[in-house]
Amino acid sequence: MSPPRAGLLFALLGCLGLFFGSGTALAQASWPVSVLVPEVLSLRMPDNAIAFDVADAYPPPEFPHTYPGGTLPLQFHASTEGSWTISLEIGDLTDADGALLVPAEQVHYRVNGGTRLSGSGFPEIIHSGTGPTNGWFEITVEFELELTGAERAGAYTLDLTVTAETEEF
Repeated sequence: MSPPRAGLLFALLGCLGLFFGSGTALAQASWPVSVLVPEVLSLRMPDNAIAFDVADAYPPPEFPHTYPGGTLPLQFHASTEGSWTISLEIGDLTDADGALLVPAEQVHYRVNGGTRLSGSGFPEIIHSGTGPTNGWFEITVEFELELTGAERAGAYTLDLTVTAETEEF
């Protein structure tokens, strides 16, 4: 094949390729995509009750006497840039009618193996931080109940409230 005929053949094949869509022409479009990670504070905890094992060792040899309770594993996640706190409120132990049986001060707790503290009936900060967490992290709260010997028999109910909130400055 002579050079002018070869050039004509390549040009003709190029035109046919564009016509049938098998050429190298490319069509593109682009759009901006936005991602919004919401600002959240989130708590996860088990829904089983905290129980104090009193029956097997009551009455104790002497009063006051403390009885171990359950452990509450809390999982926390934050995506906020600001400061945040986690608080624990321990209420009084009451009977089904709401009568006071044991004051909140006789419920002791400790966070992540730290110092034992007494409940107060008011929210108490158990953890704080600033900025997002790196995924979920766990806080372990252990409980014990101190009995003085003046408590009457019955089934006791303890109200616990755990709150996570941001601090507005």
